Amino acid sequence: MRALIQADCYANRSVQLTIVAITWIALLAQNGVPCRAAPGAADPDARMEQIEEQTESFANALLDLSVAVRAGDSSRIGAHFAEQVQGTPFPRQRGELRHETKWIHRGSWPLASEDRLLTHAEMVGSLCTFLNGFSQVEDARFKVKKSAVQPHDAQIDAGIALWLVARDAQGRREWVRGKARVSARQGPEGGWRITRFALSSLDSMVSVREIFSEVSQPAGLSASAPHFLERSDPGFAAYGAAVADVDGDGFVDICITAPQGNSLYLNQGNGTFVDRAEAVGAKFLRTTSVAPLFLDYDNDGDQDLFLSSIGEQVLLENRLKPDGKLVFWDISDSAGVARSAVGFSAVAGDVNQDGKPDIYVACYNRYGEILPDRWDGATNGNPNLLFVSQADGTFREVAAEWGVANTGWSYAAQFADIDTDGDLDLYVANDYGGGNALYVNSGKRFHDLAAKRGVVDHGYGMGVSFGDYDNDGDVDLHVTRMSSTAGRRILARFSNEELPHKGVLENLAAGNALYENLGQGSYREVSAEAGPFSGGWAWGGGFFDMDNDGWQDLYTPNGFISGKTLKDT
Repeated sequence: MRALIQADCYANRSVQLTIVAITWIALLAQNGVPCRAAPGAADPDARMEQIEEQTESFANALLDLSVAVRAGDSSRIGAHFAEQVQGTPFPRQRGELRHETKWIHRGSWPLASEDRLLTHAEMVGSLCTFLNGFSQVEDARFKVKKSAVQPHDAQIDAGIALWLVARDAQGRREWVRGKARVSARQGPEGGWRITRFALSSLDSMVSVREIFSEVSQPAGLSASAPHFLERSDPGFAAYGAAVADVDGDGFVDICITAPQGNSLYLNQGNGTFVDRAEAVGAKFLRTTSVAPLFLDYDNDGDQDLFLSSIGEQVLLENRLKPDGKLVFWDISDSAGVARSAVGFSAVAGDVNQDGKPDIYVACYNRYGEILPDRWDGATNGNPNLLFVSQADGTFREVAAEWGVANTGWSYAAQFADIDTDGDLDLYVANDYGGGNALYVNSGKRFHDLAAKRGVVDHGYGMGVSFGDYDNDGDVDLHVTRMSSTAGRRILARFSNEELPHKGVLENLAAGNALYENLGQGSYREVSAEAGPFSGGWAWGGGFFDMDNDGWQDLYTPNGFISGKTLKDT
């Protein structure tokens, strides 16, 4: 089974839910855990796969229902329900809203106290009436959180969660969340019909103020990437953005890397941007640029551009000073940074306190050509790079000397003085549970003290951000990681005795992590009490004060490849 995963699905980095489920079974096997057999089952591995195969089949049916609900298609909605359904109808009206925090109000939906037998028309009609109470439905999701499947029986009993992002009758954004107990039977054609749908909870959060509006198109920032199958760049690469005032006019500009070439959007000062990357020498380069980093590498007062890349790393010198004109020169070779690597992101900081910025590159590996040596602790990534600035304006790569040549599949890193001793420390986030590192700076070398400082993190690390979330004067840590509904569902089938490493595996599927700085750079995880922070297939993101109230908020982008259906995400 593991060979199938490596050779087939993981070669394309598929995120279909069936693959996620099988992956978690493989992780259990990798950790020496036999799958639990049902009474009378001859092959426990086959039994587990049978359970998850049926569960995922039903989960996919719920995704079809999600699409139908999002489209408001009563005929397609009705196709998912049996002629009679035991359960509770959807309520017609939300209860009175009450203020919760800032501009967010909360309201509950009154539910029937007891299940009853509903006709197909009553069940479907109640759902459609519920949906018609919104002026617009933006998204809908039904997901299986737990399930029970009887051997040789085409029936499933499940606990599901449902979400609805919509606009209420007044046009305000509303997020509806609920839970339900559901049963369904599979017909001879393979389709599922819901025979029980009993809501156990349903509530809403309503934003009484409009905070953000999508303005990329009128601002001149709207762009589309080629179809995934038509891309000529490495299919495993992600891309990024950075902001800085590159032309010295007092307005922030934006650099974006993309498969078809980089864009450098210059701010026109009137809320619009114009892409000048080609005109200033920043569009097409010799390698695949993944993530941009602005820094004043030569301390001349303008912003230069470093591009972490698949291939040779790139440094572009901004000639605004001394030439007085915005033009970038590729000085990668002469500056000593043209090191070949699989650079996925970069950060800058003065690690040796000489007054010049140094550059750390978080490196991944060539996914598909090379596979992780473990799915829950990979260590065969491309070694990370540390370019330290020299007196003559060049850089020297010293990651091994400084103890930071991490070989996890690194996505991101960040500098911060975590222990307030005056120098910069370094946190590195690794994919595939590769053990994130907290490198504490001792002057001429870093030491990985993640375990000692309480931030050993074996999740699928995708991003890192420092910020003072509790306003106590020290820097706390947010780690962007993956969360998996299927993974948590599979792990719930095992006890701690059956699965000694259950906590480690649960961490891989738990979502983002938040660590509170206890002082002097020691941390404790507060994800559960402050969150939780389930972000799906999460990337980057981190702390920023969204509403200018003096408290750090958190943002997490997520998703992977967008397909035609929710099953092909």
